[in-house]
Amino acid sequence: MVSTTQFDEETVKKIIRQVEFYFSDSNLPRDNFLRTTITESEDGMVSLALICSFSRMRGHLGLGDIKSEDVSDDTVEAVAQTLKTNSTTLKISDDGKKVGRTTELLKPEEAIEQLDSRTVAASPFEYDIKLEDVESFFGQSAKVNSVRLPRHVADKRVLCGTALVEFASEEEATHILTQSLVFRGAELELKPKKEFDEQRAKEEEVENSRRDRKNASQEEDYPKGLLVAFKLKSASSEDDAVKKPESVAEESVDVKASAENDEKNTEAKKVSSSENEEEDDKNEKKTEIKKMSADMYKDDKDVVLREDLKSVFQKFGTVKYIDFKMGEESGYIRFEDAEGARKARTAAVLTEEGGLVVKNFVAVLDPVTGEAEKEYWNMLRSQEKSRGNKGNWSRGGKNNRGGRQFNGKHNRNSKDGNRPNKFQKVAAA
Repeated sequence: MVSTTQFDEETVKKIIRQVEFYFSDSNLPRDNFLRTTITESEDGMVSLALICSFSRMRGHLGLGDIKSEDVSDDTVEAVAQTLKTNSTTLKISDDGKKVGRTTELLKPEEAIEQLDSRTVAASPFEYDIKLEDVESFFGQSAKVNSVRLPRHVADKRVLCGTALVEFASEEEATHILTQSLVFRGAELELKPKKEFDEQRAKEEEVENSRRDRKNASQEEDYPKGLLVAFKLKSASSEDDAVKKPESVAEESVDVKASAENDEKNTEAKKVSSSENEEEDDKNEKKTEIKKMSADMYKDDKDVVLREDLKSVFQKFGTVKYIDFKMGEESGYIRFEDAEGARKARTAAVLTEEGGLVVKNFVAVLDPVTGEAEKEYWNMLRSQEKSRGNKGNWSRGGKNNRGGRQFNGKHNRNSKDGNRPNKFQKVAAA
């Protein structure tokens, strides 16, 4: 069967050069996929449809984004005929559907050693230099087998400015190293690839060390010792259950909220669209309902409010935030400094009840340390970043304050029974 697909002279050259490169000693030592495909094949040959589906071959053949199984038989036949007629280093299977090397594969170590011996590192080149431009330039002085453009060590999105040019022989590479070459007005620095690899290894070591220091710094960059976890236990019985007020809306009032903050947040909530104004009106009404609900249970000894917790814990230091929802059994106290948290824990241990008395309950304390502490702050910062990206008010709580969603997302309609017990996720000291 004769293929109806015809290639022009330029396309024929590109096809031959590309497929010969795929199967060359220049590429196979570092091309794990193709090398494995060849070694796993019984006859050491590879499907031409697969070769045609490779990125550069698709470009040469004008196939677009296509998979190997979608490459037409006519295209495969045309490529097979082109290679069979013009290539001396490749062979085509009898059925015309596979391609392979005419010589056996070298061992990877041996092939890489030979490859490096005939490769020259040249710089500086522009960061947007094209392979074809480098190949064309050096092709004026010697036969070029391949050109590689390594990425920058610190930023893989850009080239490093060095080209690795592989010549046909070690002798030609050695000859190039003695030349004085100028590319686009810049005198090139030429050196053996071995020297480039040594320098590259040092740069990678420095960059890896920098990244390790940065990662370590980021991991440790959070306040230490400010958190105290608590669990409320009934002071009169072994029953730990906390009375859950009926139809009580979620509390989300920061202990530092003041008239000044309310005024600022009122200004922040102004929006231009009528829909947002209506939403704000609804939110204001809900806030009023929350305040009324909290006031209803102010004197109820079986219902613990944030204000109750604040009055107890502020004796030991400035309380920055109380991460607690009315009706829950556990939460967190966030102090302004570690000394306040330490004093609170010490006081709790020394009491006969084994904790701090809050209305009809005893708040049993536990420090938040290690991974649990890091997780808390990372979660809090993630929420703050998310709110910043939204550019509007978060549903996570009033005044965009964080801490409420630690150890599990929460919304206004969720049931308390579905929320994880935060106390259980705190690491003991």
